[in-house]
Amino acid sequence: MSNLIPESVIDKVRNEVNILDIVSQFVQLRKSGKNWFGICPFHSEKTPSFSVNEQKQIFHCFSCHRGGNVFKFIMELEGLSFPESVKRVAELSSIDVDISLDSSDYASKNGKIRELYQKTTELFHHILVNTKLGEDALAYLHKRGLSDELIDEFELGFAPDRNILEAFFKAQKLYDYQLLRKSGLFIERQDGVLSERFKDRVMFPIRDATGKVIAYSGRALNVSPDTPKYLNSPETEIFNKRKVLFNFDKAKGIIRRDKEAILFEGFMDVLAAYKSGVKNGIASMGTSLTDEQIYSLSRLTSHLIICYDGDDAGQNATKRALEIIEPTGKFNLEVVTLPEKLDPDEYSKKYGLEKLAEIIKNNRRSSMEFYLTFYEKNRNLDNESDQLDYIKDVMVEIAKIKNPVEQDLYINRLAQRFNVATQNLNEQLKNIKAQQINQNFDQNMSNNVSPSRQIPRTTIQRNEVQKLSRTEKAERLLLYRILHDRDMMLRLENVNDFHFAHEVYQKLYFLGEAYFSEHDEYVVADFLDYIKDEALRQVVVTLEMGNYADEYSSQELDDCVSVIMNQSPIEEELKRAQNELVEAKRIGDNNKITELTIKVISLLKQQQKAKSQTL
Repeated sequence: MSNLIPESVIDKVRNEVNILDIVSQFVQLRKSGKNWFGICPFHSEKTPSFSVNEQKQIFHCFSCHRGGNVFKFIMELEGLSFPESVKRVAELSSIDVDISLDSSDYASKNGKIRELYQKTTELFHHILVNTKLGEDALAYLHKRGLSDELIDEFELGFAPDRNILEAFFKAQKLYDYQLLRKSGLFIERQDGVLSERFKDRVMFPIRDATGKVIAYSGRALNVSPDTPKYLNSPETEIFNKRKVLFNFDKAKGIIRRDKEAILFEGFMDVLAAYKSGVKNGIASMGTSLTDEQIYSLSRLTSHLIICYDGDDAGQNATKRALEIIEPTGKFNLEVVTLPEKLDPDEYSKKYGLEKLAEIIKNNRRSSMEFYLTFYEKNRNLDNESDQLDYIKDVMVEIAKIKNPVEQDLYINRLAQRFNVATQNLNEQLKNIKAQQINQNFDQNMSNNVSPSRQIPRTTIQRNEVQKLSRTEKAERLLLYRILHDRDMMLRLENVNDFHFAHEVYQKLYFLGEAYFSEHDEYVVADFLDYIKDEALRQVVVTLEMGNYADEYSSQELDDCVSVIMNQSPIEEELKRAQNELVEAKRIGDNNKITELTIKVISLLKQQQKAKSQTL
């Protein structure tokens, strides 16, 4: 599809962008040697296996085996077509190029749905700020303390109590009945008629990590018993509520800079904090924090502050959040509890934006400090029975602390407060830990998957894991050299009857020849776009991420050619003979066993002789 955009434009974007700058917007990277490493954005993992090579302008994950150049990264991350990814990379890098993707041939299905949401957002925002239909909704937002500047920045809108979208999409030449059905913007009746999902609602656009609108949360302007106060978009091709955090697109740069994120309970709390200057705030989609959301945050920071509502419901939600996040071990956790049972939005209205920013910054407590206060709720700690229940609950939390010194500190505090012996508390701690170990063991056993039900490896994964033969190692090294050195390729062209033993390397050799006929020098990020076959692209990526020495001699080429031309036929014949020998043993054919054993020994001798000649 690259021919839909002029090659000169693609080259301009590729040459002016630094893949490190793009990837760093989504992954926290640390340099190690020549490469930068981080947690892969494409699959869940604990140990970073995702790497970026700035010099070669490529990325590669050693676990899920995805790799490529900057365009491929955005295509994988956002599910875009190639032309869409070129345009998106240009936008993310503020590169001024004229790329028009008006034709439906350019856009993927996901791209078309995203366009529907962007146009709808612009329409709803226009209705809110510029029309009589939006006056009541705008007054409501002003009453909630939102300025016109903030409304514009977040593109808040209003969906009126009437059907307007179908006619709007027809006027914009975006009407596609099947696409609208799947967009989440409509509810389909039994007769096939589409009815708009959001009516008479203040609209909060939900954006993905790159800032593209992918869903909405609509707040009823006139709340009634028949309608939910908040209505969220259903899950679609582009929206999975488990993966999305409100304001993550705007907050991620601040999170990376400040090395911390602040988790709020609702959208209005995030906006109140944003007004106060706290711009690294995010919120989940009205549900408990999910594994996917935790993973997204862990790619950017290891420090998370929870600032939920100060009322009982908010504090219970804080405890649930801690119980979900703490076992992952990904974060240093702190809690901000607002006084007078206020939420952040209410607190800012009562005490001012400056005070809200101040309390978020200065009133942080460890998760253990939060538990010490939380378990006091609804208990009379002058009562012996309540004291015992309180101590038991707190001891369960202390048992989860990995640092023994920290454990001792809290045990001593409990002992002094309730006048009990630390020895007795330590004995109780041992019992609790033993129970937790047993519970974890039982849970792990129940979660284990039997070998017969394990997901099989993909072909690429099997090939990566298998040990490469001597021939294939020589092929990979030779291919790497001839791609990086034009002289080496010219020398190889003069070798009579040479061809690679494996088809995949021969294909890449032919592609390399064709590439050099059009280009003066080898640029791996450019070559990856030149290759149309995804499997071949991944072979090149793994080659480029290999640790090949910078310096080499012409003798290296001769040795590789010798291994490929002389040893490869022997290896293939040896493999066939060994397989036949296994089969002969299985059926008990003694004559065949003797014949094949002699043949295998002879081939092994030939193989050893060929090896010694290349040493």
